[in-house]
Amino acid sequence: MLLIIFSILCTAIVCCAAAIFFCRRYVRSTFNSVDKVLDRVLAKDSTLLSGTTAEERLSKLTYKAHRIVEMCVLDVAQTNEEKETIQGFIADMSHQMKTPLAGIAMYADLLQEGNISPEEQQEFLSRIKFGTEKLQWIMDGLIKMSRLEAGAIQLAPVRTRIKQTISDAVAGISAAATKKDIRISIADFEDVQLYHDTKWTQEAIVNVLENAVKYTKAGGEIDIAVESLPLYTKIMITDNGIGINKDDWHLIFKRFYRGQNVKDNEGAGLGLYLASLIMQKQGGYIMVDSVPGKFTTFSLFLKN
Repeated sequence: MLLIIFSILCTAIVCCAAAIFFCRRYVRSTFNSVDKVLDRVLAKDSTLLSGTTAEERLSKLTYKAHRIVEMCVLDVAQTNEEKETIQGFIADMSHQMKTPLAGIAMYADLLQEGNISPEEQQEFLSRIKFGTEKLQWIMDGLIKMSRLEAGAIQLAPVRTRIKQTISDAVAGISAAATKKDIRISIADFEDVQLYHDTKWTQEAIVNVLENAVKYTKAGGEIDIAVESLPLYTKIMITDNGIGINKDDWHLIFKRFYRGQNVKDNEGAGLGLYLASLIMQKQGGYIMVDSVPGKFTTFSLFLKN
């Protein structure tokens, strides 16, 4: 009996020892494999998944390590892209503000010297006032743009009748149009309810109208029409101004972009970008069609 018990104990001890031995070997082998995978991650080995792995767990680890590498690379790329965007934004903003600031400084220096006639004094003061107004307009546009992009301003689109929104936008630009003897007409249309934020949609329409007034010669015309479609309603604003080259159609909605044929006109390249951003924020969009020297039509699409 004692011999049997002793034999069982010896067998158990041998089995335990063997289990410990093989467990240590398995753990050591697993750690070595993990160590190799991590070494390849740290070495940025592009062939991380090129081999085959018998162990299912190790295969999963290799895949996850590969995904981590991809995520890190993507994060770095996004960070670099954001850095370039910010640098470009600062450069563009600096360029837009440089001209009015230089003009204000020059006319202020001339006024300070004092050797000018009363007429020149009034002229220089008017130009300083114009420069400060342009700076104020640029700053207001930049603030709106940055707050919209960052989500600090949340549009609240609801189903509201569109006729009043359009009328308010036209009223906001009528003084500038009258100054250039530009006629703005609105074609008769059914006053439908559209999904839009009245304040910000009015801002988008005003920006498009300001663009039309700016690039339409004195005595020109701006026509506004509304067309209902199955999913959207289209607000068309057409002028008979200088037009837009087709190569610029996909660029004019970028911030600070100004077409080659308007370089001599005042502007900051923010109005159309803001109009496009506002439309996107409420599920709409904006398109352009134009023939240089004949017409330009901006179409704003709002959900029905």
